[in-house]
Amino acid sequence: MKGNKKAQKIEAAKTAIVLIEPQYDFLKPGGSMYQHIEEQLAKRNVIPNLVDFIGKARKKVKKIIYVPFEEFEPGFPEIDKNGPGMGGLRGLEIDMPTGWKIDGKPVAGAWVKGTPGPEIIPELTPKKGDIVIRGKKTLDAFWSTALDYTLRVNMIEWLVVVGFHTNWCVESTARSGYDKGYRVVVIGDCTGTDTDEEQNYVEKFIFPKIGSVMNYKEFLKSLV
Repeated sequence: MKGNKKAQKIEAAKTAIVLIEPQYDFLKPGGSMYQHIEEQLAKRNVIPNLVDFIGKARKKVKKIIYVPFEEFEPGFPEIDKNGPGMGGLRGLEIDMPTGWKIDGKPVAGAWVKGTPGPEIIPELTPKKGDIVIRGKKTLDAFWSTALDYTLRVNMIEWLVVVGFHTNWCVESTARSGYDKGYRVVVIGDCTGTDTDEEQNYVEKFIFPKIGSVMNYKEFLKSLV
């Protein structure tokens, strides 16, 4: 089954780009998850692609929306150590080593308050007119935030998803957007995950069934 990108024209005035988690913990040395995604970021030129894409698209589309992951207090007191929040990806993230320190002591875990981890990297700092959606604590950027409300009050029809990880938060958000009735586009060369296998699988088998997959230059050319 192929995506619906052939000769596709996208209305810029009804389009929002949602940038998921462009933060130090993913994208800079010392980050909890950078050690896993570093090779793919370099191989696929993801950060320069994102910088070029967002810079050019900002002048064209209705909204640029940032959805960073929210920080946790050191030690993760927000999550019961015996509860369901410790299962799956979140439980793995909590134990990941980092290059960060607080009061001279090494810090483990992603998104820890007081470290650079939760901060948006300088290359992708939001500009005037961009929207930053707070509250993301889940894989799906819609679930614990006002993203859906923000899209609807801005009369958005086209939901364009970029960011990290391709097969986790990007995929979860794209699926949710599809179920909510948005026209979904994922920009493949502006997303990243740990391996070629994971990236290729979702681009080939998942995203074409819920929308379209484009590279960022194709997308910019498709805007009307």
